[in-house]
Amino acid sequence: MATNVTMPDNMTMFANGGAAVSGAAGDAAVSSAGKNAAGGASGNGIKMLKVAERGGTVEADGLPAEAAAQSAGGVPLPQDLGSNNERLADVAPQLVNALRELVVQYRTEGLAARRHEIRRIRQARLFWQGLQYAWWNPQDMSWHLPTEAKIHDASALEDMPRYQFVTNLYQAFGLSFVSVISQDVPATRFYPQSTLSEADITTAKAGSEVAKLIEQNNHAEQLLTGLGFYLWTDGKIGGYVRYVADGQRFGWRDELVLEERWVRLGRDAYVCSQCGEETEIAGGASADDADDAADGAGSDVRDDAVSGQESATVSGDQQRYAVSGQQDSPAFLAGAICPGCGTALGDAEFNAAPLVPVPLSIGTRRVPNGQEVISIIGGLELNTPVWANEQHEFPYLQWQLEVHRAKLKAAYPHVADKIQMGGAASADDIYARATRVAVAQGMSSGQAGDALFNLVTFSRTWIRPWAFYAIEDAAVRDALLGLFPDGCYAGFAGDTYCESRNESMDDCWRVMHALPGDGQNRPSVGESLIEVQERYNTLSNIQAETYEYGIPPIYADPQVLDFDALQSQTAEPAAHYPARARPGMSLADGFFQPAPAQVPPDMLRHQQDLIGPIAQFLTGLFPAVFGGEMENVKTASGYAMARDQALGRLGLVWRRLKHFYGDVMLLSVDCFRKNRPNDVEIPFLGAGGQFEAKFIRLADLKGNIQAHPESDETFPRLKSQQRAVLQQLMTSADPTIQAALREPANLGFIKSLIGLGELVVPGEDARTKQLREIQQLLAAGPMVVPVARREARESGRADMSDAATTPEAASTLNQDAGASDSGTDAATSGGEVHLISTVAVDELLDDHATEFEECRRWASSDAGQIARAQNPAGFANVRAHAGEHALALAHRQALATAMAAPAAPAKK
Repeated sequence: MATNVTMPDNMTMFANGGAAVSGAAGDAAVSSAGKNAAGGASGNGIKMLKVAERGGTVEADGLPAEAAAQSAGGVPLPQDLGSNNERLADVAPQLVNALRELVVQYRTEGLAARRHEIRRIRQARLFWQGLQYAWWNPQDMSWHLPTEAKIHDASALEDMPRYQFVTNLYQAFGLSFVSVISQDVPATRFYPQSTLSEADITTAKAGSEVAKLIEQNNHAEQLLTGLGFYLWTDGKIGGYVRYVADGQRFGWRDELVLEERWVRLGRDAYVCSQCGEETEIAGGASADDADDAADGAGSDVRDDAVSGQESATVSGDQQRYAVSGQQDSPAFLAGAICPGCGTALGDAEFNAAPLVPVPLSIGTRRVPNGQEVISIIGGLELNTPVWANEQHEFPYLQWQLEVHRAKLKAAYPHVADKIQMGGAASADDIYARATRVAVAQGMSSGQAGDALFNLVTFSRTWIRPWAFYAIEDAAVRDALLGLFPDGCYAGFAGDTYCESRNESMDDCWRVMHALPGDGQNRPSVGESLIEVQERYNTLSNIQAETYEYGIPPIYADPQVLDFDALQSQTAEPAAHYPARARPGMSLADGFFQPAPAQVPPDMLRHQQDLIGPIAQFLTGLFPAVFGGEMENVKTASGYAMARDQALGRLGLVWRRLKHFYGDVMLLSVDCFRKNRPNDVEIPFLGAGGQFEAKFIRLADLKGNIQAHPESDETFPRLKSQQRAVLQQLMTSADPTIQAALREPANLGFIKSLIGLGELVVPGEDARTKQLREIQQLLAAGPMVVPVARREARESGRADMSDAATTPEAASTLNQDAGASDSGTDAATSGGEVHLISTVAVDELLDDHATEFEECRRWASSDAGQIARAQNPAGFANVRAHAGEHALALAHRQALATAMAAPAAPAKK
């Protein structure tokens, strides 16, 4: 399923840091763009600057609400509600109360199902941690460990299990599942919305580079690891994408602080009404003043600058002298004579220089760096309506997590005094909160200790516009629809309102379930293994009890063994104990020991079945997936076939994961386009071993695109499997495959796959050297050397062995490079020309064959074709260099042929 994102042309960029910073939990983020770029320094920019200066890690990860005038119950809403409607609770408290009650109303609809979901997820996460002996207490709706019971007498110990041995099969199978899911990043391709739109095509190409950058910044492999964990334990995950600015995480940068100043453009002058001749006034301001202002020459600008209001109140001569700062009256210029025709010049002929605004740098400020952040949220923290099947049916979506009270106060200073410890919340929120804190601490019950003292439940809720129609008050409903036309995001610290903004949940969220089913409370991948784990634990405890308590006693005849004397003896090696056999009987006949208790053989077989075929069948993780031994399979091809069949079962989850990941990447690209203030430079290590850079241009992200997962992509392959395929290719006699393996561009990949980084491959150093030289050649055009036509004809008829003995002579023969490539016309130079590359070829030491092939391969690659179109001079330089290698190679071959030829017999 493809998801479309419309990217309008009128993108709003940051100006003077004009982005809102407000709070949430865990990050420091800025809004996507300020509505008024010019006013950013006095409004949102100052707020961001203050947060950056104190080094706080706070987050505001959405668009600023539009400050349109609304009304709620007859109460007008002012234009200034804050960048994220921070003042909404003070101006219109009825709207905030309506948002709070609306969330509670939707939450109440699925209260019972949500508690069942929390119970299921909590048990799964406890099993992952190894706490597998918890029992459910319906009175407090919580799990408890046997060790939590209060023991008043010794009789209570009999009801407790003697052993709590845990062989954590649930975690072992889960790790195998997570490793399979996260071993390779799903490939996502971006397609234009229309192939007839050049903007769409450019955006689709640039989107792939943006996705690579976002994957690198967010550590895609770690994201997939967390994603696999939640699919195994929770069965439901959410992907949340936003832009975060945090100096402690991403570093800082210095940014110029610009101020608008007014200067005169040109000089004041008189324009004669008779002849039209213009006479400049000596001492007037010139256009150079504007250049000085742009360069930061503050002293000149301040003398010539006036505010917009001052310039509106003066005109003519008065404006000229107000700008220049002179106090003299312009009357002394009246009666001047035109130097062209002698006409008197007065106030009517005066033409004042126009005033123009220019930016002036008044200093620098420290601004935190930002980037796109992707968070994977589990079902315990993500609350969705249980009756909905797809995300477009959600009236709301809520993310809850516990945040330290100090961080929330720093993020929301306007309500710092109202944020209380824990915060007021409903019983359902308290139940979910206690579960999250207990799981985070590795405890089964809600005994959180001091952790709950300073932790506040921070709730972020996204509400769709149609969900407002559940509000009966039409005035309040219309006010909310006007304030949040695309949807509402609201943040509450406990019961305290913090912020809200106009934001659609579809612009930043994607929700996925591990398995198909109905509603939102669907089973996880590992849920079927929980009961198997419990049965296995029970059988393990029975075995331990049998071995320890099944040791039989020894019965002795009191007439044979003197028990009174035995009690006074000390048990030690080779001790002597008094005993006397009965007449006519052996001493052994006086003792009896029953047979020891034994575990039934069928119980052992059942235990092996639980850990083997049953668990594998329920989870789909057969031995071929995690490298386990299989009976009746002895060959590598048999294991490979079994693994492919086993992965077919996991393909159910993998296909869902690919679509989910593609949608998240599409949201990330859209977030990049909306929030990045400037083009992004990406440094990388080039093929020649040198650092290079490529840029992602925001101008290339104005079209409409859609994302699809790679259609021909199979299940992710391990390195061992790739190595096995390579070994099979090496043994193939197909000349095409052998040619592909000898391709210099594949040598580095083959070395990394084999794992022998020290292996020296013939031609690899020459290829790296040539790639480094290509970068040097692209920086300039070839040297054009004109020669006489006669010299050109003679050099063309000359023998190869004589003409190409040096690199300079070989370059002279390179006439077929063509003057068209270098943009030089031979006729203008008075004769034919030769192109000589700026990097000389060493005929003796260079590997001409490898370097020539690398030049030819580069010319056919995307980089070469781009250079041919955008840098024809550099491409001609590379072409001339390749020609020199070809001539040197031909010369070497000719010499080898001449030396191998037999000498002619001498004439008699």
